[in-house]
Amino acid sequence: MRDYQRRKNNKYYLPKSVYHRTLWVIRDYERMKEEAESLVEISGVNTDGMPRGNEASDQVSRMVIKRCDLLKDVKVIDMALELIPEEYRAGVWNNIQYNKSYPTYAGARTFARYKAIFIHSVAKGLNYI
Repeated sequence: MRDYQRRKNNKYYLPKSVYHRTLWVIRDYERMKEEAESLVEISGVNTDGMPRGNEASDQVSRMVIKRCDLLKDVKVIDMALELIPEEYRAGVWNNIQYNKSYPTYAGARTFARYKAIFIHSVAKGLNYI
């Protein structure tokens, strides 16, 4: 797999570690959405009648915090995707997610520019830069 970032004439250039970290968060999008949805179905608390403190509320609060963090990342990705014109979104998304070639109805440089804008926006939204 090739994760290339143009260095020359790229005002959206990111440090290598930030670029790769952002790419992998974007690639984790579907799993994050599924996990956030699964956290909605909080299982019942197992009690045996004896009070034991706040174990149940701690578990629920951890799940709520985790879900909020996942949804925040998903929202940042969704918002960054909105910055790309609709006709280029699928090409950029499929290139990042599945390493597919860009469609032929526009130049590769156009797609590469929108991909750089998208990745830079996600990195900024996640406070990586």
